[in-house]
Amino acid sequence: MQTSMKRPTMTYAERILKTFRGERPDVMPWFADLTYWYRASLTRGTLPRKYEGDRVVDLYRDLGCGCHEHALNRPWVEEYEDVTIAKTVEEDSAGQPALEKTEWVTPVGTLTQVKEWEPISFSWAYRKYPVGGVEDLRTLRFIHGHLHVRPDYSSQEHQLRLWGGVGVPSSVPPRSPMANLIVIWMGVLNLCYALADQPGEVDETLEVLGAAQDDIYDIITRSPAPLVYFGDNITGDVVSPTIFRKYYAPYYHRRVPGLHAAGKRIFVHVDGTFRTVLPLMAETGVDCAQSLTVAPLGDVAIHEMRALAGPDLVLWSGVPGALFSPQYPVQMVVDTVLECIEHHKAPGRFIMGVCDQVPPDGDIERVRLVSELVERYGRYDE
Repeated sequence: MQTSMKRPTMTYAERILKTFRGERPDVMPWFADLTYWYRASLTRGTLPRKYEGDRVVDLYRDLGCGCHEHALNRPWVEEYEDVTIAKTVEEDSAGQPALEKTEWVTPVGTLTQVKEWEPISFSWAYRKYPVGGVEDLRTLRFIHGHLHVRPDYSSQEHQLRLWGGVGVPSSVPPRSPMANLIVIWMGVLNLCYALADQPGEVDETLEVLGAAQDDIYDIITRSPAPLVYFGDNITGDVVSPTIFRKYYAPYYHRRVPGLHAAGKRIFVHVDGTFRTVLPLMAETGVDCAQSLTVAPLGDVAIHEMRALAGPDLVLWSGVPGALFSPQYPVQMVVDTVLECIEHHKAPGRFIMGVCDQVPPDGDIERVRLVSELVERYGRYDE
């Protein structure tokens, strides 16, 4: 498909920030997460050297898309009192990392996490979650109760200088307490047993995890980055409306006012099914639901999203990551982009993205194709 791009009148950063403010940019924002493809290419030795290190900004510039995931950062330093963290890595016969073991040793107990490297998917798989049962929650509470943080904005300031108008740096607080238990500390199965057996222990742990983030959010409100990323990895397969209302929504209500008062805009990572969650998201006050994976890989069609979300929530959706793989016809990418533009250009408050990431086998030229399509058909100024 032949397309032609006009010379942009706004930077990618200006486009996305105007969208977060409820204004219309010159062109629908298009921001791609290339981190997964980038890390896999670096590991394989196939990444062009011209894109290594800080020169990664040239990758996004050459492809014509904005950056967000490569510009994430934590503007603080963590220190633990009476907690020793030890990490060991076993290598395979080729000298590559194969098994990673992390221990948190405290006076009240030890937590152990084991992850195994999956060379096909270029990712780490949990083989053992640190918290296996209710008895480990006491140790987890001790760890977070003895966490101290201090601000360090040097990395964020570097990101702001590095990315300029190509990317928008975002502060990344720890996941909200329930998401932290699900994704990092317990996993779904261990958490379900704990909620059934001793819900009071879980609730007490959630309170401690939340309180441990108070100083972090104070640091974030004073940080120079304009966006805040809630990386909760929500999917309706795990987070039911009941769970969302009880555990997620109250925590968002707790954090959103202070961030908004500091001029920050908030996006929440929702990278699974979302039909039952999206209608609840706007009620929390967050600005954007991000990485909304549409049908047929998700459970919501492109044309349904705005009605589910209501008029004000920014929708960050677009092309499912799998469609960047050569296993799928390139025409599926074209059709998805044009359908998103057809249904969401007029109402606005829409960011084109990769949902969730360009995979390791992704055809990077498809990213360039999306850039050309958005610049040609996603213009608001014509």
